[in-house]
Amino acid sequence: ESGNRISRKAVILGSQHILLGGRSTILPECVVRGDLHRPSSASASGSAAASVNIGRYNFLEKGVVIRPPSKIYKGSLVYYPLKIGNYVSIGANSIIEAAAIGSYVSIGSNCVVGKFAILKDCVLVLDGTVIPPTACIPPFSVVAGNPATVVDELPESSAEVFERRARQIHTLHGASLTSTSIEEVKQSVFDDDVDEEFDVA
Repeated sequence: ESGNRISRKAVILGSQHILLGGRSTILPECVVRGDLHRPSSASASGSAAASVNIGRYNFLEKGVVIRPPSKIYKGSLVYYPLKIGNYVSIGANSIIEAAAIGSYVSIGSNCVVGKFAILKDCVLVLDGTVIPPTACIPPFSVVAGNPATVVDELPESSAEVFERRARQIHTLHGASLTSTSIEEVKQSVFDDDVDEEFDVA
């Protein structure tokens, strides 16, 4: 069993082009656009290639939109794959059109990650941040603003913090998941570490 938990009120389009690594959670009102892919996208075995690849222990809050990036190529609109690593959380109403998001990444609410942007491992994106198209966010960065700028750095221990929070939220969801209980986990597992270890104001 994959352990993935996908709300029946989430909109999953083109599921044959979406790969979920396992133990990931997708809440209501999320939209994942696997239907946006190259028409000729197929692997050597003849099976459909993934246009959206989501790793393990990822958490998509309400209203998140995951959409593969696109550009005009030889007069036609062409979509390119979007890959998300492991232990990634994406806050409510954020829009993701990145080329790649690494592992141990936390994206806040109401963020925009522009087309073909790349977020390396261990990145914290604060609420309301707008990351421009094709931007590359280095590892261990805290970014904020519109357009996004690096405002602080994360410690080397940040990967452990992100992983611990992701696992606890997944375990909590298995029992009873509410917005209140999610916030409690974030507060107890993550925010305290931010205050003590990350030194983020």
